[in-house]
Amino acid sequence: MSDLRNLIVGLDLSKEYTQICCYNYKTLEAESLSMAKDKYLIPTALGVKNYSKDWVFGEEAVTCHEKNTGVFVDRLLERVEEAMETEIFGTSFSPVTLLEKFLRKCLQVIKTYYPGNSILRIVVTLKELQEDLIKGVYQALKNLGIDKDRALVQSYAQSYQYYALSQSKELWTGDIGLFDFDAEGLIYQQITVNRSENPYVVSLIEKSFKDTLSFDMLEKYAMGENLEYIFQNIAMNVLHKQVVSTLYATGIGFESSWADNVLKDLCIGRRVFKGQNLYAKGACYAARELTDEKALGDFVFLGKEMITGSLTTEGYLKAGQAEIVLVRAFQPWYEVDTKVDFILEELNEIPIYITNSLTKERKKYIIDLNGLTKRPDRTTRIELRVKFYSQSTAVITVKDKGFGSFYPSSNRIWEETIEIK
Repeated sequence: MSDLRNLIVGLDLSKEYTQICCYNYKTLEAESLSMAKDKYLIPTALGVKNYSKDWVFGEEAVTCHEKNTGVFVDRLLERVEEAMETEIFGTSFSPVTLLEKFLRKCLQVIKTYYPGNSILRIVVTLKELQEDLIKGVYQALKNLGIDKDRALVQSYAQSYQYYALSQSKELWTGDIGLFDFDAEGLIYQQITVNRSENPYVVSLIEKSFKDTLSFDMLEKYAMGENLEYIFQNIAMNVLHKQVVSTLYATGIGFESSWADNVLKDLCIGRRVFKGQNLYAKGACYAARELTDEKALGDFVFLGKEMITGSLTTEGYLKAGQAEIVLVRAFQPWYEVDTKVDFILEELNEIPIYITNSLTKERKKYIIDLNGLTKRPDRTTRIELRVKFYSQSTAVITVKDKGFGSFYPSSNRIWEETIEIK
């Protein structure tokens, strides 16, 4: 009997720890999964035991390292970013293979909770969207049998937005703030929901206080008084004249109680929550949104990875002139890789229209196919490809494909870089 494919999964994959959430169809909430009682933070590490050569992960890998009973492999994400091969007992492993082994172990945790079910959708959330890491995560999931039709990689910022807007509406009557204190230091993010737009536009600003409140200071000021004073000043500064209805505090820097008095004071006039599973749950709610379109309602999420403009061109489709959509607005730039084939008629140029979906401003660009081999009308097939290399930089590539055996391709390629404002 085949598994029931209905699991909606969020996975927070960070350099230090990994967390797993599954959507509960009864409570309609994302729920954290633990390897053992109250152990939700899984160290992002692998281990190979000396004698059995068994692969272990998480806390067991750390224990293996501490007791010197095997090979310890940490920095899994950095290894992918740096394309770093790792030799273990005389065998070389690619960084994607190591990541695949770690993710396999994570999926086995899910299996212990839901032995008769399999994944319908999974969203993996990363702090920083480094291109090689994104590709590595997708490849590792593909090696595990999960293709991109069931998987998505998104940023912490996006997961925060999904988490915040999935809570009770009374928690986001005003803006929503987040203090994130991890090994790199403290940052603050604030979500604003513009209800005058239809759909609602959700924007996010970020301020870094890593130089003001660093992780090293937790040990330097062990008594906590200086830390409280610094954090209180930061909080008062960012919240001054801001209508913030809810505050969240997350990150391993908040695990102890040193900031609790400040957070308690911040409760005056607003709700305050502290916890470690915000991003994992946010990823889970994003996965739910992918399976149940508009489960949250009508929102447009903005952020530094979101494209704010749509790209279109003109052509004939089904015997009529039509606007051909190449890229839709409000999707992550790194997810865009559009390929469309066209048959040219008369003109050796392609118009590209960019429409800013916020300002409605429309611009026209012409891609001149200078040097294209002359052929009769409708006997030249081209491939038009659109990729993004940042939120605001699109690269359009046009390739001459000829027309079968009648008119061979010239192998000519044109490339145009367009800035999306």
